[in-house]
Amino acid sequence: MSILVAARNEGVTIKSCLESLISQIVNNNVCVDILIGNDASEDNTEEVITEFERKFDNINVFNVPQNRALKGKVNVLDYLSLQTEAEYFLFADADVVYPSTWVQNMLNSLISADIVTGVTIVEEGNYWSNYQRLDWMLALKLIQVLAKMGIPITAMGNNLGIRKSMFDKVGGMRNIPFSVAEDFALFREVVNKGGSFKQLFSSEVLAVTQPVDTFNNWLHQRWRWMQGAKKIQFSLKILNYLNIIFYPLLILLGVFFNELLWLIPVFYLVKSVTVIAIQRELELKIQWKASFLFDIMHLVTYNSLLLYSIRAPKVHWKGRVYKSE
Repeated sequence: MSILVAARNEGVTIKSCLESLISQIVNNNVCVDILIGNDASEDNTEEVITEFERKFDNINVFNVPQNRALKGKVNVLDYLSLQTEAEYFLFADADVVYPSTWVQNMLNSLISADIVTGVTIVEEGNYWSNYQRLDWMLALKLIQVLAKMGIPITAMGNNLGIRKSMFDKVGGMRNIPFSVAEDFALFREVVNKGGSFKQLFSSEVLAVTQPVDTFNNWLHQRWRWMQGAKKIQFSLKILNYLNIIFYPLLILLGVFFNELLWLIPVFYLVKSVTVIAIQRELELKIQWKASFLFDIMHLVTYNSLLLYSIRAPKVHWKGRVYKSE
């Protein structure tokens, strides 16, 4: 098994990531190597990862050529995939910390599925961080529920596993139309080729990443993610937008049909209880305040995102700028 890590300007975070990856507990018959692609980093990323390469025999560092036809993270993952003949690939992000049970549980699931996604959430902290934490949990829980129903949505590139045979079947990263939502693009190609998929939802595959520090950066992040969301099935896309504008729509209808207004507190309570139950399922400390304020924050942030998306701004990612898809 090979873990592929794309790294661009991750000098601050990648040490914790690699420490978690070399601390994995796996069966004796499982051989794990870690391939790190330095994507023209402008900070001390190369220095940090080279030090790890010197210390650990199963870590290999590559300075990814920038003159290839592919761009960005897609270029890194494609290049790294050519450096290994492992039967399974795991994709990890340099700013994510993984539990010691991650590799073995992802591998166990790949025995029965072609592509598998774990759970990644934001590190707890202030209210803004905790809101993002709950938002990630709720979204992935919904994806898991739909996956169990056989409805494919997406994968998440910072906590992803795929069989090499399926990766080769779709032509690797180089044969997938370029997207800043490369995880979604890969997932859709697997599904289109008849591949099986699984969304895991347990503490054994629960990874933690850093929150986005400002609301403006959150808009940039979610706009990048929307490049993939814009390509999901039309019916699911409509449901997603209805979820965002639900309260404004209900208030508007309530002006003419007062009897509908009672649905507001009902749905608010249901959402609050849901995010609390999800935290229990993942064996996490309950963020009570954030849980009961979650729906209010969700209303504000995602309606702001809709307004932000109207002008179809360019996508900002890792110091690079891409056109909206």
